[in-house]
Amino acid sequence: MMLANIKSTVSPMPAILRQAQTGTQMNNGKLINILLVFAVMLLATASEGILIIPAAIIKVVLSIMSSGAGQNIGIDITGSHMVMVQLFSTVIPIVILMLYVRFFEKRSIRTMGFVKQRAVIDYLLGIAAAFAMFSACVGICTASGAMTFDGYVLGGQYGTLGLLFIGFLIQGMSEEVVFRSFMMTSIGSKSGALAGILLNSLFFGAMHLGNSGVTVLSIANIVLFGTFMSIVVLKLNSIWMACAMHSIWNFVQGNFYGVLVSGIDAGPSVFRFRITDGMELLNGGSFGMEGGLATTIVLTMSIAIALLVKPRENTGQNAVAA
Repeated sequence: MMLANIKSTVSPMPAILRQAQTGTQMNNGKLINILLVFAVMLLATASEGILIIPAAIIKVVLSIMSSGAGQNIGIDITGSHMVMVQLFSTVIPIVILMLYVRFFEKRSIRTMGFVKQRAVIDYLLGIAAAFAMFSACVGICTASGAMTFDGYVLGGQYGTLGLLFIGFLIQGMSEEVVFRSFMMTSIGSKSGALAGILLNSLFFGAMHLGNSGVTVLSIANIVLFGTFMSIVVLKLNSIWMACAMHSIWNFVQGNFYGVLVSGIDAGPSVFRFRITDGMELLNGGSFGMEGGLATTIVLTMSIAIALLVKPRENTGQNAVAA
């Protein structure tokens, strides 16, 4: 039933994909285009290593130096410091893919969803919606006993929390640019919206296979999240709400409620919730709440609601630049 509703949503082709048909990717065969998109996407995401790898090497060297000296040498690149390096490094794929779309596919970045129409309003609504969605997940787990509230734990780490917030704003936007702005529009404009949604969402899920505590359900939820983000972008012909939702969804998990983000400890948090042993099916266990049925319920309901939203009319603000 839901797949049928998705099909009806993407027919006729959404405006953002029609606009993307002005690009040179339309000159390639469908399979060649898909393979090219995958290759560019992999290269763009791998580019994050430009910052992460040197930081990891420095971390190892400092650790060795500290061990050799028998004391802490006073420089710490661990925990939240490494998380911040990883988050801020995700700006690199954004730049690379914008340049690729503009100069190789020869289409405007507006066709990636970067439009002026309601940009600020969409972003603010995305923040509120993501906070409400994940809070609903927490509410389900807390009410069922799958999680317990452990109190306020931030202390005085306001500066670190602020930097992590900025980092997640970049990271969430980066993943939306990679999978929705680039992959979905490049594939969807050539092979159809349904292909764009399915391929970007499945690959988005596959990119999390190496995360700690991964399960079949956690990957299914990641795919559901990618599907939800895809529908939001196609309904609005804009990337801004999806960017905000993705960023806040991740930040609220790790740095507000204090749970693991796709198996990763995101550093200091405002509050701390502890998962209840034996209820991993609901709370997600060592993967974090994204691996549990509470998240499945919230994402499924969110997709159903998004499918009911009337597509935004195309306006001059959304038109492709000459």
